[in-house]
Amino acid sequence: MDVNFIQKRMQEIQREETFVDAFSKIISGRAGYRAVIEKKQIVIKCQKCGLILDENMKFCPECSTKVEKPEK
Repeated sequence: MDVNFIQKRMQEIQREETFVDAFSKIISGRAGYRAVIEKKQIVIKCQKCGLILDENMKFCPECSTKVEKPEK
């Protein structure tokens, strides 16, 4: 199987309420507890000028370089 597919599927599963509820109950031992699942934030920088960019940008607003998104 493709590693990217597996990672994307795991991220989708972790966002589902049923997963969060089950995970929280396992961790705490009681119902109603909500565990906080931290997600690694990916910082995207322009290759040319180093400006920190938003995830949805296709071009750098500072120098107009095409944004190269890192592998997740």
